[in-house]
Amino acid sequence: MTDIKEHLAYDFEFTHIVKEIETSVTIYSSSESAEGKCFKINAIWDTGATHSVISTELSKQLEAEPVDKCLVSDVYKKNKTTDVIMATLILPNGTIMYGKRFSICDIPGTDVLIGMDIISMGDFVITNAKGKTMFSFVIPSLNKKISFSNVVSL
Repeated sequence: MTDIKEHLAYDFEFTHIVKEIETSVTIYSSSESAEGKCFKINAIWDTGATHSVISTELSKQLEAEPVDKCLVSDVYKKNKTTDVIMATLILPNGTIMYGKRFSICDIPGTDVLIGMDIISMGDFVITNAKGKTMFSFVIPSLNKKISFSNVVSL
C-alpha cells in the first residue's frame, strides 16, 4: 500500500509540444519492497486508462506470478481477460508505491502505462505554453481546485 506522508511533486518540461506524456519510472518485482528484479523504464501516463498496465515482456522479465485476473478493453476496444501482477513502482518524484496492481497487456509504444488508479491519487496538470509541453504531478492531492477559468479573461 502507498504510505505518503508529505506532498511529492514532479515537473517535466518537454522541448516541444508532445502527443503523449512519457517519463521514467522504476519497477521492482517485489510488491512489498524496493527489492528483487528491478527495471528503470519509460512509462506513458494515460488518463484514458482506468488502471495501470505492464507489457507481457516486462512481466516475464520481472518473473512476477499472477495474483488475479481482470477484464480489459484494449486500444482496439476488444475485451479480454488478462492476468494481474503486483509490483512496487517508484515515480519520478520519488513516491514509492508498494503492492500496485498491473494488468498484463501489450501496449503499443511502451512497457508500462500509468492509469487513473495512480493518477487519481494526486493532481495532474499539462500545459502547452511557448511551444513546449509541461507536465506536473503531485501526490497526494493538494485538495485545492485548479481552474484555468479564474485566470483567463473572456
